[in-house]
Amino acid sequence: MKKLFALLTMPVMMTFAACSDSDEEAAWKQLPTEPISGDNAMLTVNGGSTTGSVQLTATSTTQGTLLLTNVLPGYAEISMDVTLSGRTDGTFDITGEKGLTTAPSMISRADAESVIFNISVSGNVTPEGKATVNLISALSTEAQGGLAGTWDLLSEVKLKEDDGAMTIAPLWVTWSALDPAQANAEGFVRGVGTFGSMPLYQVLHSVTFSTDGSIMAEYWSGNVDLQTAIFQGTVTDQETLITTFINIHEDEPWLESPRNLAFWYVKGDNLYVVPNITAILAQVGKDSGSSVDTGNLDISALLSKLGEYDITLTAELLSTVTGWLQTGIPLKYVKSNGALKLYVDKEMCSPIIEALLPALPKLDEMIAKLIAENPDDQSIQMLPMFLAMLQIKNFADLEPIWNNNTDEFEISLNLTDSAL
Repeated sequence: MKKLFALLTMPVMMTFAACSDSDEEAAWKQLPTEPISGDNAMLTVNGGSTTGSVQLTATSTTQGTLLLTNVLPGYAEISMDVTLSGRTDGTFDITGEKGLTTAPSMISRADAESVIFNISVSGNVTPEGKATVNLISALSTEAQGGLAGTWDLLSEVKLKEDDGAMTIAPLWVTWSALDPAQANAEGFVRGVGTFGSMPLYQVLHSVTFSTDGSIMAEYWSGNVDLQTAIFQGTVTDQETLITTFINIHEDEPWLESPRNLAFWYVKGDNLYVVPNITAILAQVGKDSGSSVDTGNLDISALLSKLGEYDITLTAELLSTVTGWLQTGIPLKYVKSNGALKLYVDKEMCSPIIEALLPALPKLDEMIAKLIAENPDDQSIQMLPMFLAMLQIKNFADLEPIWNNNTDEFEISLNLTDSAL
């Protein structure tokens, strides 16, 4: 009797099992294969919302390929294998990890190198064509270069008391002359370091290089009082005149920039900054309460507008900008004893400066007009005094110095480890 019962029930059990397998197989085949975007796609990168599209190609109940298009800034497309896990409601959870061997870029490129980003995704896709995808990125140890963390802007300027030579400042400019006896930029450099650093200290508090590749900053968006900013906190030791900056808006909290506006990575001797132009423009529109079209960014058209200000679009400048679009903006760096110096040298600056030099006379005209039209604005009326402190009458005076009497040139931003 038992054997007869088993023989009778076995076909029924096999039928149920077959139906179960068929139902499970049917479920993954019901998943959409077209890209999912817009209101149907809830996408985040490192916890912050983003845009783009996702496309899942399921190959079985447990495996598939996920295509992320314009989701992670700097990467037009990311294709990765994912694991599927079906739910009773017919939806499927997805998980996956991948190492990205190309640096983030503002234009498409492909070059196989060591891993720069490790990414992981998790989410859910429904048969109705809705997707929730969370992407987490992490810079590889090599791509962090030991720079991950928060760095505060240096809070002091040091000058040698005997000759006034600058030894350090938050904003540091080196511009040495081939012939010191001829017109040179020594006074200009000293003025920029001293009087340029103070306003900078009022608007920038710190920079954070996150391990997820994002760059954030603590900043202040209010107006800077140059008269108050310049003359505060001077003390003297035996050899050095030290000007310690004071936060004149200490009762107001610093603002923190959102994630994903810019990314960073280290390669060789350079730190590369990759601005997320679409996100930056969207944030500008949000802050100003206006609408900014981020759908059709034409870099060439933007560069061509510079000609309206007498900025020369040289072949070298275009080549430099193209390189930035491919790899990010390069900065040299030196890290030592809790200090970080980010800088650009003469070779890196030459294409930019040589394009800007023809525009200096127009800049002088704009300043003169600004002064004439704002007689009651004390900050604007201080501009001639500021130029005098830089030991120049007009910005156009700098062109012959650059062309004929420049040896070394460097602009640096000096930071200190916030944890120290």
